[in-house]
Amino acid sequence: MKNVLLINSGRKAVGCALQERDDIRLSVISMPGYLDWYDAGTDLEVVDTIENLDLVRAAALRIRERNPFDYVVAPSEWSVPAGGFIRSYFGIPGPSFDVANAFSNKFVMKQKVAAAGLPVARFRRVNTLGQLVAVGDELGWPYVLKSAFGGGSENVFVVRDAEHAKSIMVGETLARLGDLDSPMLAEEFVDIDTEFHCDGVVVDGKAVFAAASRYLAPVLDSLGGVIGSYTLPDDHTDAHLICDLHDRVVTALGLPDGVTHLEVLKSSRGYLVGEIACRTAGGGIPLQLEHQYGVDTTDALIATSIGDPVELNVPSRSDYMIQYMLPRPVGTVTAISAAADLRAAPGVEYVEITTKVGDHLAGPVDSSVYAGIVLIRAATEAQVAERCAEIARRYRIDVAAEPVGDPATAVLAETRG
Repeated sequence: MKNVLLINSGRKAVGCALQERDDIRLSVISMPGYLDWYDAGTDLEVVDTIENLDLVRAAALRIRERNPFDYVVAPSEWSVPAGGFIRSYFGIPGPSFDVANAFSNKFVMKQKVAAAGLPVARFRRVNTLGQLVAVGDELGWPYVLKSAFGGGSENVFVVRDAEHAKSIMVGETLARLGDLDSPMLAEEFVDIDTEFHCDGVVVDGKAVFAAASRYLAPVLDSLGGVIGSYTLPDDHTDAHLICDLHDRVVTALGLPDGVTHLEVLKSSRGYLVGEIACRTAGGGIPLQLEHQYGVDTTDALIATSIGDPVELNVPSRSDYMIQYMLPRPVGTVTAISAAADLRAAPGVEYVEITTKVGDHLAGPVDSSVYAGIVLIRAATEAQVAERCAEIARRYRIDVAAEPVGDPATAVLAETRG
């Protein structure tokens, strides 16, 4: 019997998988909004937020008194630092706090990646909002302002010019930034030609699986529209380059075991390391990997966290698997396509629509917002474009739109690139 502590927020699949195992005695630290994911009788501690490491430590100490744990599973963006902290605090194997912080604190991440000689966009820490004009003078205009913590495109802004920087000091954007309770960093604005992701499984510091994929368009250009990607064949030139960068970043940050999700940008300056996380990817990517390679990244995350053997039999692939995230505009849904209409399109292997008529979204929209997922197989890269166009033709979503946001404040970074 393995005694496991799960520190979780938004990753339901991991909680369900752990509860289904008879060889695990599970304890959980959760936030209030996720309690119905866990069976009655689960050894459960509730904290207001897992971002507060003191609250997590106190909860872990209470659990430790009644159910000592030997492993920590931390599957969400916000639980990664907490998981590393608890491992270091109790001397438990797995990614330490230093490693977990390097995979979740974007400023520390970029420091370590740059120190290893890997290519990154120029960046700097932002200590106060009063520095925003000086930052633009240093990095150039426009530049990207973001929270050091958080996943996807959440709390990412493009600061256009000095007047725009000054306008951030009032209104909606200031309130959002002030509520973050997080360090900020700025990066030079990069004109992105192509964006890639690489998803891996790491055992004993080495990638036993790494798959490179190309986004249909740069993610921050796609907010509010279609976000998706397609896997690259094993012999694709970009695949070799991206997977090599992945392995070098993993080494630079010191991950012993776990799963990874890396973003790589291609620009006029070549390939730049974006960000990497030691958790499963979001959106349709886990399903994409499972359909294309037979790799369940949720299972791999659990296995690498609790010392289970990782046994992968990955086939060689020469075709393309597309994950197409259906757009979800702001407003109240008045009509949406049926799954059957999309399932009838050529190459479609899977359709899941998670939005229904009457659902309301107030915004703002980031990369975690979508109406459903479609998986499509294509034989060639040209066919990727054709099959995506067919889904776009068939998909319909109507909303009763409402005005959102303050146009005088910083815009989300959908204009980047």
